[in-house]
Amino acid sequence: MYEVYNMFHATNSTILGLKSIDENRLVEISLKDGEKLAGYGNWEKIPDTDHLINYTDPIVNYHLGEINKGWFRGNREVGLFVKASIYRDRLEIFDYNDKEFTIVEGPRLELPKFEIVPSGANSVVIFDIQNKYGHRDVYIDDKYIYDLYGGFNEEEIQKTNEVAKTIYILTHSGDVVGKLNLDISIRGMVVDLDLKKIFGITTDEDPGIAVFDLPSEFL
Repeated sequence: MYEVYNMFHATNSTILGLKSIDENRLVEISLKDGEKLAGYGNWEKIPDTDHLINYTDPIVNYHLGEINKGWFRGNREVGLFVKASIYRDRLEIFDYNDKEFTIVEGPRLELPKFEIVPSGANSVVIFDIQNKYGHRDVYIDDKYIYDLYGGFNEEEIQKTNEVAKTIYILTHSGDVVGKLNLDISIRGMVVDLDLKKIFGITTDEDPGIAVFDLPSEFL
């Protein structure tokens, strides 16, 4: 269980989370004894990378986990869990009720540039420093998924302090139904339907809380 690095309660007796080395995208773990009860979604082979890695080696699961790494959020009441990848533009929406994934690609469809290099007895994934980060946070309410999207690389972030200024709004089935262009950069968010607001943590030199009006069509 120590390899599960991000998790939410799936039921009163289990957790659903991301594991650092595993063949599955998500694992369900018993809170009673820490045993893996189920795995959901197998990693797919990434095309045109045979020259980089031996896919029969068990350590490949670690590499694939790193390439697809991201933010993990859940809404147990609706049974929905979402992983928003930071290095590639991909949302993985998992419906716990029917145990199925919906994969949403974009806005960029290409993979980030990376290489796999030796590190002691193992190997690690190294990304090109010019790569722009993708998704930066995600929030799930009763009707929609709110996806905070970046699109800035490390050099741009260091120069401007801008991390993310776009929020995509999706249905629970993965259809994009809205896009909000923010006037200030944030790095995390929550949505309050009662107050009709989106709250975000700003990324300027004196960080604070930014408040945005939630458009009426998403209430």
